Amino acid sequence: MTMPAPAVAAPPPAGGGVARRHLEEIVLVALVVLSGVGVAINDYNPASAFRYWLWMTPLFGVISIVAAWARARRRNEAVSRVVQTQVMHWLGVGGAVYLVYLLQSTGRMENEAAGLAALIVLALASFLAGVHSDWRLSLVGVVLAVTVVGFAILEQIIWVVVIPVMGLAVVALLIYMRTRV
Repeated sequence: MTMPAPAVAAPPPAGGGVARRHLEEIVLVALVVLSGVGVAINDYNPASAFRYWLWMTPLFGVISIVAAWARARRRNEAVSRVVQTQVMHWLGVGGAVYLVYLLQSTGRMENEAAGLAALIVLALASFLAGVHSDWRLSLVGVVLAVTVVGFAILEQIIWVVVIPVMGLAVVALLIYMRTRV
């Protein structure tokens, strides 16, 4: 009787696919976090916000270009054409962010509004870059758009929530102090 040969495990795929995918996702999450930081900077130090958003735009662009380049290589597409399209896309985004801050610096737009407008520009640009290259960039764009809505709503209702909570905290503190005595 012959024994079947032991099963040999297939070697892991080359290129560390899972590790690379997690690294890409971490980078995309970092972009979202950095965008939130940009809105906070805009609220607290508008003079620095302009430089921050001007640096964030090429960062988004480089990440988008790398994603498009990798996707084009996987699909055997013309890499140069895809990269050229992404470069033009992000140069236009950089121009739009600059125009937002031109409006802000001339007094046509308030500081906080300029930060949110820049975030809207990055949200739309990320979404569209994802449409043309990596769907995860579209997801980043959607998250950024939701962030804009969140900041807008938060600024509208913060006092409606904060004042009653502060009042309840004061009442609770007074009750606590009276029961301790």
